[in-house]
Amino acid sequence: MRRSRLLAVVLLFAVACTAPRARRSTPATDNSGFLDDYSQLRPGREGGFALVYRNPKADWTKYDEVLLEPVTLWRSGRKALDPVPEGDLLRLIADLETVVRRRLDTTFRMTDEPGPRTLRIRLAITEARETDPILDVLRGHGRDDVTKGMGPLHEETRRFIENAEIEGEIRDGATNELLAAGVDRRHAGSPPIATWADLDRGLEQWAKRVFAPLALRTHGTP
Repeated sequence: MRRSRLLAVVLLFAVACTAPRARRSTPATDNSGFLDDYSQLRPGREGGFALVYRNPKADWTKYDEVLLEPVTLWRSGRKALDPVPEGDLLRLIADLETVVRRRLDTTFRMTDEPGPRTLRIRLAITEARETDPILDVLRGHGRDDVTKGMGPLHEETRRFIENAEIEGEIRDGATNELLAAGVDRRHAGSPPIATWADLDRGLEQWAKRVFAPLALRTHGTP
């Protein structure tokens, strides 16, 4: 199996409740392997994900709860990002999960249990390639156990942020049917991110850009 080459580094929380599903074989590409099937992705609209898939049969109006799985970071082997301080990587995971949860909480009831009215959301920060001999998944300590970043970003952290992508998928919490998936990256001409404050603002804007349309589809309000 393709996942047999995955070396998972579980720092605190393993998502044991994820329903098993077969992965489709796709030609070797520069994809990270986080999503099941990249072949269905298409270029997104301006302001949205760079690549996106939306299930045309999805009935978004029936969902009013969200199960947000812990955000992860995918890298090409445990030492692939050695120049980046490990604490910074954990902060990135925690910061992304915090802003997304805060954004979703304005419209949905957050839950830890899947159900028929529940959207199940997975997100990852990725800088890995499916063709690498080893993939390593970094999972956070938890949002409350990570010291908030302050001041300028480490040079290698800034370089990582410039090159990394955010991948995500939304599934039906009861049937596991794929409703949407996407890959996003920093757009050309985006403002530079030099400090943790810059990063926080950027993540807030990203969460609004991505999840406001979801709120509109499900509840009719951004």
